Amino acid sequence: MLLNELLISGRDLTELAQSILAKGVCFRLKAKGFSMLPFIRDDDVVTISPLSIFPIGFGKVVAFIDSKIGKLVIHRIIGKNNGYYLIKGDNVFSADGLIPKEDILGSVTKIERNGKNIFLGLGGERLIIALFSKIRAWSLAVLFWELLPLSIRNTIKYRL
Repeated sequence: MLLNELLISGRDLTELAQSILAKGVCFRLKAKGFSMLPFIRDDDVVTISPLSIFPIGFGKVVAFIDSKIGKLVIHRIIGKNNGYYLIKGDNVFSADGLIPKEDILGSVTKIERNGKNIFLGLGGERLIIALFSKIRAWSLAVLFWELLPLSIRNTIKYRL
């Protein structure tokens, strides 16, 4: 751990993110877990921007408070129903459920991996990803991606 690094998790992280985003300022954190693979990986640095700057919508990756566990979660919006948003991780089978807008803290606007910006998953392709995720076909798409030769995957990544 670096001397100027502060590790915060759980409810403390949730409260800190809420406070900072409520002031209209972006918040950066190191992602933990595998629910958003392949777009957000464990230890990627994500920037969460306030909803006042980047509004939410179908396909957007958002940070929200999971009221069941009181923790901050980063997943993708795959639907909307009567003011509630259906949110799901890209790499999980079931949705988090319908989340009220007031529990959504902000939109993920930047992903950094090993010092490089990652754009795949946040651009226009997010609509296709969300649709595939909603109909639970995303796991097949991820499998297909992983079966492609590395040279083809790299070509696709750099063109997007």
